[in-house]
Parts: sequence; structure tokens; C-alpha cells
Amino acid sequence: MVDEDLELKRLQLRRLRRLAAMAMAGEQKETRSELSPLERLKPYLGERAEEVLEAASSQYPRETEEIVRQLADLAEAGRIREKIDGGQLYALFRTLGLRVKLDTKVVYLKRGEEKSLSDLIRKGI
Repeated sequence: MVDEDLELKRLQLRRLRRLAAMAMAGEQKETRSELSPLERLKPYLGERAEEVLEAASSQYPRETEEIVRQLADLAEAGRIREKIDGGQLYALFRTLGLRVKLDTKVVYLKRGEEKSLSDLIRKGI
């Protein structure tokens, strides 16, 4: 009789552990779904990638939203292991047929001052 009580207690404890593990897994899924795809992707973004994303989202909002969602899912699944830099992200958009226009300017350093190339050309070197 004592053995039966102990066995029953073990089974109840095992079931409680299983239920607790399932509850924890459910909570983790809920917290993951509460974050936006961009927030989930940010830890995987490298140098200047956010700048490319901002430009792309202003020019192609729906397409960028879908691309960010797909990249976030791939990153969380472990398919993306390295940080994505701006050049790689820009190349991805180009490969998908989206020509993202980035604000670029060329500057040079003269006597400790940064000057734009357009100023240099206007003043005549």
C-alpha cells in the first residue's frame, strides 16, 4: 500500500513537471509573438543595416515589412548565424528587385575639417 502511494506521488510529480514545462514553453512563445519582427531582427543587424531598413521601409513599406518578418523568423530558427550588415541587406533588396535609394555624400578631410565634395567643386579646389 505504501509502494502504491509512492508510485502515485511520482506519477503526479512527473505530470506536474510536464505541465509546468508546457506552460513555460507557451509563455516563451507568447513573449516572442509580442515583439515586432523588427525588434526580433535588431540583434542580428550589423553596421548600417538599420539605415538601409529605414530607407527601404520609407520607399517600399509593405515589401520591407514582409522581408523583415521573414528575416526575423530565419534568425530565430538559427538559419542566420552572423550579423547582417548594410551592404548585405542592400544586396538582398536589389536581388529581390527593390532599388533602395540611399542618401549618400562624399566628404573629404582638409586641415581637420570635413567638407563635402560638392563644396570642393564649387570653390574650385
